Amino acid sequence: MSPSGRPGPEPVEGRWMAIPQPTAFEPAGGVWRPERVRVIAASRGLRREAERLEAELRACGIAAAADVSDPVIRLRLSPLATRDPADESFTIDVADDVVVTAPSAAGVFRATRQLLHNLRAQGAVPQGVVHSAPAVTERGLHLDAGRKHYPAEWIRAQLHAAADIGVNVFQWHFSENPGFRLESAAFPEIVSAERISRAEAADIVATARDLHVDLVPSLDMPGHLQHVLTAHPELRLPETPGLATDHALDITREDPVRFALALIDDMIPVFPHSTRWNLGGDEFVDFDRMADFPALATAAAERYGAQATGFDLLTAFVNRVAVHLRERGFEARAWNDGLLRSASERLDPEIVLTWWTNWNAGMRPVADAVAAGHRLVNVNDALFYYVLGENAGYRYPTAERIWEAAWHPGLFPALWGPDGQGTVRQELALPYPALLLGASFAVWSDRPEAQTPAEVAAGIRGPLRAMAERSWNAGSALSLEDFAALDVAIGEATPLEEERRHA
Repeated sequence: MSPSGRPGPEPVEGRWMAIPQPTAFEPAGGVWRPERVRVIAASRGLRREAERLEAELRACGIAAAADVSDPVIRLRLSPLATRDPADESFTIDVADDVVVTAPSAAGVFRATRQLLHNLRAQGAVPQGVVHSAPAVTERGLHLDAGRKHYPAEWIRAQLHAAADIGVNVFQWHFSENPGFRLESAAFPEIVSAERISRAEAADIVATARDLHVDLVPSLDMPGHLQHVLTAHPELRLPETPGLATDHALDITREDPVRFALALIDDMIPVFPHSTRWNLGGDEFVDFDRMADFPALATAAAERYGAQATGFDLLTAFVNRVAVHLRERGFEARAWNDGLLRSASERLDPEIVLTWWTNWNAGMRPVADAVAAGHRLVNVNDALFYYVLGENAGYRYPTAERIWEAAWHPGLFPALWGPDGQGTVRQELALPYPALLLGASFAVWSDRPEAQTPAEVAAGIRGPLRAMAERSWNAGSALSLEDFAALDVAIGEATPLEEERRHA
């Protein structure tokens, strides 16, 4: 029987059933399956984790302790000298009692998810000692909530599902060509009818913080601004016959650039705890025809000389926005496709590159970014782009394809090869360089009507869990069949009413 009293699978001694799998497990034989338990926070900073875990255990059918002889789960921080709020590693010692030790509250939270996975999967926790530490510091989920409106409660539910499997970054993309879906105080004219209010955003921010998920705002510019520029056509890049410019900010003039910076400043108060910001920089214009935009060609030549191109202007814009963000306490991030391609303007090496593709021969290789000192997040579009309607030739990601590729955080999208295809392997091998921050899954809502929010949640579950497993462990010791069985056995975490009230 499971702790809830319902029939469940018999626990397997020595089989640790959790995603992601721990770095090491030393089984001791036997299982931990109490009817009642007491959760003790050994320090004030872990009281929230103890309260949360007590409520979650009750939902699993394990009651609060009735007397001092009942089993104990003790949550404690490692010695003061080794504490680090960014360190998510942990140790779990399971005997008659359970002791969780970590350098941070986030590490304690990750560890308690492991206990809950075992309880959900097999009704008990194998006795022994677990040691675990992530291979990369970031395991992310990006959500395009600009093309499609996702209700605030749905977004919060996805934060719970992501945090349950060790995802610790949520990139909220709230502006796109078809819509701007976050309430604006300074520019209400740009906001879509279906949008997230400031009050709803505050709840989302609070939920992310409570779940130890870093929230990264994503406001794409100078491209992907069609909806915004419909309200401000005077800020668009001048029309060029046969080429699209209705989505592109005119970066050759000061007023449009100042507007972009003011829009960022209007959004900053929504994210009081965030320290990272994705400014975009991608798909500004048709990069293969950069020289065919007269406004860009003229301005580049005037500013830098005859050798310069629109890529220099784009790089200068990205650099300026990065400085603006840095002055406000944010680390700047940008997509890779249009960058590292300038002749005169050097890309600020402090900008983190979210590396999504090398589908075009003009896009620079990962090696160039490493040589220039850029930190990287791997958003491999061939495996992790969940594009609604499978637009632009994408296929919905699957755990099977992720396993077949033997993906790990150092395996980037293939580089354009001499055969005219993306066939040249791009890989950073273990031990990973410090420049590799991590990896991310990405939901893009290209055809918003193709799936309901519920269908999106169901569709991303398996491949997101596959990314989480293989990001934490730099690959996986599990076979695909074992992973799939584990995914089913663990099931889903249901946000508790207590957690809804807390957020």
